[in-house]
Amino acid sequence: MKKAITAIILVAFAASCFVGCSSSGTTSGSATEATSTAEVTTTTTTEATTTTTTAATTTTEPTLSRTISADSKKLDELLKKQPLYVSSTKYSVQSKRWKSLYPDMLEVVIYNNSKDDIKDAIVAMVAWDKNKLPVKIKNDIDFTDGEYVKNGGFMDINLVPGKSYGKNRGFEIDYRCNIKTFKAVVVGYETFEGKTWMNPYYNAWEQMYGGGKKLTSITNVDVYLTSEDYEEMVRKSKEPAVPTKAPTKAPAKKPKKKKKK
Repeated sequence: MKKAITAIILVAFAASCFVGCSSSGTTSGSATEATSTAEVTTTTTTEATTTTTTAATTTTEPTLSRTISADSKKLDELLKKQPLYVSSTKYSVQSKRWKSLYPDMLEVVIYNNSKDDIKDAIVAMVAWDKNKLPVKIKNDIDFTDGEYVKNGGFMDINLVPGKSYGKNRGFEIDYRCNIKTFKAVVVGYETFEGKTWMNPYYNAWEQMYGGGKKLTSITNVDVYLTSEDYEEMVRKSKEPAVPTKAPTKAPAKKPKKKKKK
């Protein structure tokens, strides 16, 4: 697994350069200051998710399956339970006039929900234009045509538990991308001790949004749950439903009696 995430990090580092920005609009180019998104190659992604996806070996509820069909909302809920997840995204305009000097950026903020001190992380990103059609994401300095799923690394971020990284930073893009909407996801991370974690739901995320799909054609995907999420689903299915009380009507006011003269 360590070899897998190291390979991803090296690929992302070589392919993408992330920058930090301040309120004054100045930038400093450095891969270690990166905070935007990225794409994972098909081979690496498949290997990573296969290695880390786990599920319960036994079931106490035969009527429930370990594989569920999830829409985008349900998948987002599963992603936010993971040790490292994307907490917010933002399209940042550094300059309306000088795009060549201060390119637009895709800001991605990640939150450390684990107990690990995270050294490096990988994220992936997809985007659409104003017509909700898929857009190839291209670096500001890029000799390729871009990718529908773009990947990159957050190197040496020193992200401690309970903290976020990526605010006021971003992935500088080519001004011709015409991006209106984008989504991002954490692929994996590595700690200072060499421990690696790969997102078990990345493969489902890529199946839902990747491959140049229209935003209007996003449909449900099959998600193979981790043992923890599966057990939580079983537990919730056994909890009694909370009874709803019928609304009580306010007592009718009695008409006041007229006083006799």
